[in-house]
Amino acid sequence: MKTIIIGGVAAGMTAAAKLRRLDPKREIIVYEKGSDISYSGCGMPYFLGKIVKDEDKLIARTPDDFKKDRITVNLNHEVIQLDTMNKRIKVEDLKNHQTFLDDFDQLLIATGTSYKKLKIPGHDNVPIYYLNQLHDMKKLEDALPKAKKIAIIGGGYIGVELADNLIHLDKEVHLFQRGSHILSLYDEDLSEKAMNILTDLGVKLHVNTSLKAYHQKDEKILVETNQTSLTFDMVIEAVGVYPNTAFLSSSDMLLDNNGAIITNQHMESNIKDIYAAGDCTTYHHLILEKNVYMPLGTHANKTGRIAAENMADIKTTFPGIIGTNIIKIGDYALAKTGLSLKEAKKLGNHYQSVEIEAYHQTSYYPGAEKLYVKLIYNDQTKIIVGASLFGKKGVSDRINIMALAITKKMTAQAFQTLDFAYAPPFSPVWDPLLIAALQIK
Repeated sequence: MKTIIIGGVAAGMTAAAKLRRLDPKREIIVYEKGSDISYSGCGMPYFLGKIVKDEDKLIARTPDDFKKDRITVNLNHEVIQLDTMNKRIKVEDLKNHQTFLDDFDQLLIATGTSYKKLKIPGHDNVPIYYLNQLHDMKKLEDALPKAKKIAIIGGGYIGVELADNLIHLDKEVHLFQRGSHILSLYDEDLSEKAMNILTDLGVKLHVNTSLKAYHQKDEKILVETNQTSLTFDMVIEAVGVYPNTAFLSSSDMLLDNNGAIITNQHMESNIKDIYAAGDCTTYHHLILEKNVYMPLGTHANKTGRIAAENMADIKTTFPGIIGTNIIKIGDYALAKTGLSLKEAKKLGNHYQSVEIEAYHQTSYYPGAEKLYVKLIYNDQTKIIVGASLFGKKGVSDRINIMALAITKKMTAQAFQTLDFAYAPPFSPVWDPLLIAALQIK
């Protein structure tokens, strides 16, 4: 049995390692377009912010590590075409500029994403930086020492994480957002809290700001917007990503509107013996009950493992996601699972919210911090469908509790009776989550 895996980061290498453990005799070949594999993309902003000091800490395993497991890793090799009829791929060796064909019995597509670029005048005439892969991080690392004034375009996760990390390096950081609020997946009250923290850190926010053009001005870049024009030493675009599936355009693979591969719960595509996992795929949303595109490292690792198990004839399933995420902003954490209120309202007017603020531990015990909790629920069934949390302490553990409750479709009444641990250093006798659930009458 010969298995080819296209893509060598989270989903691809998780699948390769799992498949080798399940099938010691199988031939496993990996083709990776870039020069790095098996690294933590989520850790890159923290390396640039000098929180993580050692770049090697971001590398989970090297090609030599996989070679010891008899997994062949081909770096700088791009798969440019898929022939589903003959179970064959066309590969370009990017260093030698040669192409060749390779056959497979099974194929896993785990090609990840590419960053979007702003299509504005002057874009191709000025140096623009991105942060999507390890080589992007290295370019930024080399250029950052000379950059005193930095423009970050885009107020999503990457843009906010970069702003949070770079502001501590004695840089003047400007964050540009086309809409009125950053982190648009959150409700505006949560987004406002994040914006206030960034402003307190010293980040200069420009909301309701659309870019019109870039201009080279001596050694600086003039950023022209609908609001103002400012010059910068460095411009970083973080305006979103899209799935790396252009090579499938001539195939009969079933794709979503944005090009993401549609799979079933076994991570099988619509073509026999071809699987897909990670950021190049859609996932079934358990609340919305439809396919969504939500590229996150947690999903990539899980679906890579699920794909490997099914390729080894172990019929396991990936039921879907509810979109749990968390982000650090200064000393605060902002987290969300399930739906925001604005997302829920698109499903009907019978969705409501409750908000409370309470201490994350007993108030008299030293170190108590305020925790903001917002729960979204169905006013007819009282089932909780979303939660957002904001605070300095106690966010990460509680958002995971809410992820479990929402996945299991718990009602507010059932949640109120959960047996939470209590001791003054860790929680009040009435946990903030229970207090919030009690507001749902």
